[in-house]
Amino acid sequence: MRITNQWIINSFVNQVNRNSTSLNEMQTRISSGNKYIRASESPVDNALIMQNKVEINENTQFVRNIDHVTDWYNNTDGALSTIESAIQRVRELAVQGANDTLVQADRDAIATEINELILHMVDVANTNIGGEYIFAGHKVDSPPFNALTGQDGNFNKDMVTYSLGDQRADANLNNIMSVLYGGSDKRLTSEIERGTVLQKSITGLELFFGDNPVSPTPGFTYTMPPLEESLPLKMMNMGNGVQEGSIIITDQNGVEHKIDLSTAHRLDDVIGMINATRSFEAGIEEVPSDTAVALGINRNAGFSSLLVGLSDPKMLSEFTSLTDLNNGLGVPAGYLNINTRDGKNYRVDISGATTVGDVVAQLNAVNGGAALEAKFDMVHKRIEIKDITGGAGEFAITSTRTQLYIKDLPPHTASDLGIARSVGAGNQIISTYDPVMESETTPLSMLNGGKGIEPGYIDIFTHDGSTVRVDLTSVQSPLDVISAVNAQAVTDGVDIVASFDVDSNRMVITDNTVGLADFRIEEVYGTDPIAVREMTTLTRSLGLLKSSQGNTVVGNTLISSGPPIDETTLLTDLVPPPERGFMVIRGADKEPVKIDLTGANTIQDVIDGINGSGKFTAAWDATAKRLIVTDPSATGGNFGLVVEELVNTGRDLGFITGTSNHVSDVITGAPIHVKSLPTLVGSVDLDPALTPETDLQSLNSTRLSNPGVNLGYIRITDKAGRFAAIDLRGSKTIDDILTKINNPANGIYVEARISADGKGLEIVDKNHGAAGKLEIIDIDSTSAADLGILGRTVDHVLIGKDVDPAISLNTSVSALNGGAGVPLGKVYVQSGSYSGEIDLTGVTTVGEMLDKLSNTDNNFNMQAWISEDGKRINITNTNGDPYIKVRDAGGKSPNTASSLGLGNTPSIFTTLMDLRDNLLRNDAKAISEESIKKIDEDLKRVLNLHAEVGSKTNRAAAAREKQETITLNLKKMLSSVENIDMSEAIIKMTEYETAYQAALQVGSRIMQMSLLDFLG
Repeated sequence: MRITNQWIINSFVNQVNRNSTSLNEMQTRISSGNKYIRASESPVDNALIMQNKVEINENTQFVRNIDHVTDWYNNTDGALSTIESAIQRVRELAVQGANDTLVQADRDAIATEINELILHMVDVANTNIGGEYIFAGHKVDSPPFNALTGQDGNFNKDMVTYSLGDQRADANLNNIMSVLYGGSDKRLTSEIERGTVLQKSITGLELFFGDNPVSPTPGFTYTMPPLEESLPLKMMNMGNGVQEGSIIITDQNGVEHKIDLSTAHRLDDVIGMINATRSFEAGIEEVPSDTAVALGINRNAGFSSLLVGLSDPKMLSEFTSLTDLNNGLGVPAGYLNINTRDGKNYRVDISGATTVGDVVAQLNAVNGGAALEAKFDMVHKRIEIKDITGGAGEFAITSTRTQLYIKDLPPHTASDLGIARSVGAGNQIISTYDPVMESETTPLSMLNGGKGIEPGYIDIFTHDGSTVRVDLTSVQSPLDVISAVNAQAVTDGVDIVASFDVDSNRMVITDNTVGLADFRIEEVYGTDPIAVREMTTLTRSLGLLKSSQGNTVVGNTLISSGPPIDETTLLTDLVPPPERGFMVIRGADKEPVKIDLTGANTIQDVIDGINGSGKFTAAWDATAKRLIVTDPSATGGNFGLVVEELVNTGRDLGFITGTSNHVSDVITGAPIHVKSLPTLVGSVDLDPALTPETDLQSLNSTRLSNPGVNLGYIRITDKAGRFAAIDLRGSKTIDDILTKINNPANGIYVEARISADGKGLEIVDKNHGAAGKLEIIDIDSTSAADLGILGRTVDHVLIGKDVDPAISLNTSVSALNGGAGVPLGKVYVQSGSYSGEIDLTGVTTVGEMLDKLSNTDNNFNMQAWISEDGKRINITNTNGDPYIKVRDAGGKSPNTASSLGLGNTPSIFTTLMDLRDNLLRNDAKAISEESIKKIDEDLKRVLNLHAEVGSKTNRAAAAREKQETITLNLKKMLSSVENIDMSEAIIKMTEYETAYQAALQVGSRIMQMSLLDFLG
């Protein structure tokens, strides 16, 4: 075989190229330091290289995260150290402020420093690092805390000093009153290794507020609380209150009942004490509140005798229908309460009126036409009313729930004695057995389970047709009853005998008369109108219990039981004889002047006592036999003069001046006037959930007109086509509605229930597979609409609308807050000049809660009540002191005050503001009992969070060290796989270079051919 030159050349070139390539690749590896130039050279090693690089990059980012977290921790640590130092200083100042030796000026100086510390605390709370607010949670781009001063809202800016009650107006006008949190409740986190995160921040909510939801600060204003039975007596009469004392109520039989009201504090005390007599029923008159408003005459003319109504463009004439007035809403049927200037009060029922003229006619008929002159003003389209009584008081017309009433209950004297019965032809009436009656001397007050008997009269009807009326108004024992019956029988000449049966311990009345009439004993029903008078009767007995529009009061004619009456007549001879005591006279300046008549014996002594006042004069009218009292200082005009009893309990309750009798057995007092008083306004909508016990009239509370439910018939058609008309009238509660709809007798297959969210009702159709529609409509009212279930659906459930129930006294505490309830515990209350705790633990209804707040301690002078919109609880200081504050008691007590919207959420800011206020009101008791305790709680929370930051800082440092170690190991592993062995590589490169040069040299020899090579 012949080897050609071309083959030799090609072989040479290939060999040189291979040597050159190997040398170049080795030079590239050495210059880059990498073991491989291409991934395909070793897929397994390349995969390891990529994995190690990813892990190294991740760890590098983790270290950066840890460094950032550490920066946050360092800044947070500094802020917490600042806060701890500030709280420590606050505690020192609190201990100093609790020292009883300090005076107000000392505590004011401390309060100034506390206020500066509050400002400092807000600055720290808004710490900003690199454009991020460290206590803002996720909302790092804006300041989380906003401080409001006394100028920024309706806050309680005034102070009332503890114990002394001195008022310091606008003491907090320029001080911080509320701190709001606008950050989030979520901590920021950073990943410090794969799958592991570290919280790098603490939120302002947990640091300053203990992680409690921040409730708005309660408002503070002057408002008028509602008139209800819990109304404190001191709030009546425009805040002048009711004097302690007794009243005497005379029933229709003329029997007097003394009622001691000296220990009464609230209207329900008065009502309860009157009702405890068992002879009367007392209460607050329910009167519609918009009758006078709709007529435009709900006005107070003051001391003017002319009351001018508001114009109504629809009031065209006296023949205008009442339904056209009030923007077409008409005039609701109801009463007008008219307080005339002579101190009388009249109730005018206009429910039967249909035109403006009817109303005018009824007004003109009041008191037989002697009280008012009403007319229709055609020019101004309004009603005008003139008071023609000539009195000196105020003239006003209202239609409000403002009156107490007393009703005389049917007599029960005979019934209490167990002798009210008829035995027909029988001859004996024997009293009912009462185990307490052990003898004829047993006190009657022990009978009937300790209720006693009603003093009064009984009528005994005998067989011969005679009637014996027996006076039992002053009997004390069965023996007294027997004696009274026998004495009256002798007086009337009727043969009846009363006795006591010692064997059965019963009273026996025997009829010895002959005749066909039934023998019976009945109650005596009187016809005289009931009346109320004061226990003290001095002024009344002297005929001077009067008022005058002018400067003179002319007394009534006096009667003497002895010689002809004149100035020398003894007071004991007057009929009735006066109880000597004090008289009060108010002149043109309305200031009371007390006249001491305790030593008066004659009429002249009375005259001398009045003249001795130096302000009023008295004279004797010998012709008319009466006293005349004058106010010489009233030189002209209608100034008015009033002569009163010293103790005016009955008057202050409206039962003396301004009373009226609708019928003989009911007396209604004058309107109850309450002035606007300082009130803490709850900041939280308590949003009660619907329960079976929910009052229907509390529904639709936000509706401007006609809240509640207008009850009538609804029609429900189920999906199977069956329908029923359901009468909802008479229902009181949600349970009543559910019961009526779910009644099987309706013949429809539906179930009514309260929705799961507690906001409304839902109707469930149980006709499985029925293709019809479930429909609910109103027939004759708006019941379905008001209950939120009006509608039609193809679904098997008709979901009702939110019926928005208001809070009522019967609302369960567990139903508040949408059914989540309110945690109940102790609250610390400061009202006026008093401080102390009120324990709300265990109350089950809103009514019980209000009662606890209002009546736990009368020193608080508080009334808690439900706001008019039925959404929140308000608290009024009944003493008129402009300071009310409610706080959670601290310790383990739940956040009751803040949950009810009556107090700020517990926080460091609240603690400092309360301490400042306690210093300003000189309340060392509150500082020692509450402020220091809460400062310690706040400091403990800050220290715990500071410790957490410290521990996490250590964890971050450990995590950084861990990541650095892992990265170092990964780099070693990467180097072993990725980096070339330089010594070995250089040796190989030398070898490749030598081989390359050798190949070139061999080639150069081979390539030197001669002519012989070609010739051969």
